[in-house]
Amino acid sequence: MDGQQDLQQDVQQMVRSHYSREGLAEVVLDAVAASGADPERLTPQALGSVDQLHLGGAAATAHLLGRLELGPGTPLLDVGGGLGGPARAAAAGHGCPVVSVDLSPDFVQAARALTDRVGLGDRVEHRLGSAEQLDLETGRFSAAMMIHVGMNLPDKPAVFAEVRRVLADGGVFGLFEQVRTGPGALTYPLPWAEAEGSSFLVDLDTLTGALRSAGFEVEEVEDRSAAVPEIAARTPGPPPLSPAAVFGPGFVERLRNDVAAIRAGSLAPVVVLARAV
Repeated sequence: MDGQQDLQQDVQQMVRSHYSREGLAEVVLDAVAASGADPERLTPQALGSVDQLHLGGAAATAHLLGRLELGPGTPLLDVGGGLGGPARAAAAGHGCPVVSVDLSPDFVQAARALTDRVGLGDRVEHRLGSAEQLDLETGRFSAAMMIHVGMNLPDKPAVFAEVRRVLADGGVFGLFEQVRTGPGALTYPLPWAEAEGSSFLVDLDTLTGALRSAGFEVEEVEDRSAAVPEIAARTPGPPPLSPAAVFGPGFVERLRNDVAAIRAGSLAPVVVLARAV
């Protein structure tokens, strides 16, 4: 047990370091201004090119949110919420209250500032915390989502068990993750990891098996690999308004390596819908 806890702490420190950048809200607002938009009249949609830090960006978020049975008043948990883009999209587009939990202090601080800036502070709460130990009430949520987070989580069964605990019976858990689909070597860095030692990819069977063991019924799996050429063509290059504003110009190389692995059949982006039973 001590060894597992040590590994978890080491990984959490690596993740915090990977997603560490001071003054991130100001960086994002400067990028918005450089793109020609008015940071004083900010909307969630205007942030969509920079605060959705995953393949497919805002369009992929909308695709997942559309599967989560959301409506006004539906309490939603976002596990690993990053800058808060998906949480704000859910609150603005579906009218639901959202709690977003992330491990990075810099990201949580920036997410709070951006959420307040777009006028959603009364609907979206950003918390600093670990996905393995959610400081949230049992059965509080009707839906949960996790977007491109599992690749940084070595103990997915523990995370899924916590999500199941805070979901009400019958609640839906939607994941948009990348999984291993072939034996080919991966080229690092990737968007979520500098090197293999901080990447915890699993295959689809392992992912869905962990969900079932945690008390979920897997209802649907959708391979989104076919959308990658469109995603790659649509993804902006260097700043001002792209994830490169958050991660720096090296993000372009990370994204290219990711897309190359998907096209080679070594990785696949998948949407998984699971029901709490």
